[in-house]
Amino acid sequence: MLISILAVAFAAPLAAGCPASVRQAAVAPPPAWSDGFSLPARLEPVPAAGFAFGAARNGIMDDRDAACTPPDTTRPSGRPRAITYSNAYYTRLTIHRIGSYAMLPLFVTEYILGQKLINDSTPSAGLKSAHGIVAGGIVAVFGVNTVTGAWNWLDSRHDPSNHTLRNVHSVIMLASDIGILWTATSTPGGIRHTPPDVRRQQARRHRAIALTSISVSTVGAAMMWIFKH
Repeated sequence: MLISILAVAFAAPLAAGCPASVRQAAVAPPPAWSDGFSLPARLEPVPAAGFAFGAARNGIMDDRDAACTPPDTTRPSGRPRAITYSNAYYTRLTIHRIGSYAMLPLFVTEYILGQKLINDSTPSAGLKSAHGIVAGGIVAVFGVNTVTGAWNWLDSRHDPSNHTLRNVHSVIMLASDIGILWTATSTPGGIRHTPPDVRRQQARRHRAIALTSISVSTVGAAMMWIFKH
């Protein structure tokens, strides 16, 4: 009988090694001893809650605690890829920004000259030359900005920062490039004896295409000015 009681006394603490959700319920000691036999105080069963086999002692975890701990299934997150840009990238970016700032005064000047050509029934040769020179400047600026912008877009296509903004800006500016080329091809002239009313109609069509292209390119440039990119 004494051996059975001692076995129960030593087995009860060992059941506290795992959390309640993992270990089986400890067997409670009998409420009373039927034969009237009592144990000394040092041999009395200690409640399972009084033991802390799962706690860390001196930095070493109990083996049963490691066995009861569920495995960590969290997948490590991948390290973000570093994006570096060369000095040439920033040089092209500076040229691109200067070109975008130069577009607005060129647009305003070209509109004023073009409006004078439409309103004047007999425009002077100097007015026509000035209109052509400013138009050539606009084409040159668009050409430089297209090259620098497309080049930098290729270099930054894997950069997640402002990715959507760069893509939208690129699409808008390519559309304005097409509009500028269309404007250049719609210039009135080429036939000396074209009736005045026909020439005036061609000039108005040319102005409408030019204003549409100017508006599209201004929206594309303003996006980058507003977002400071």
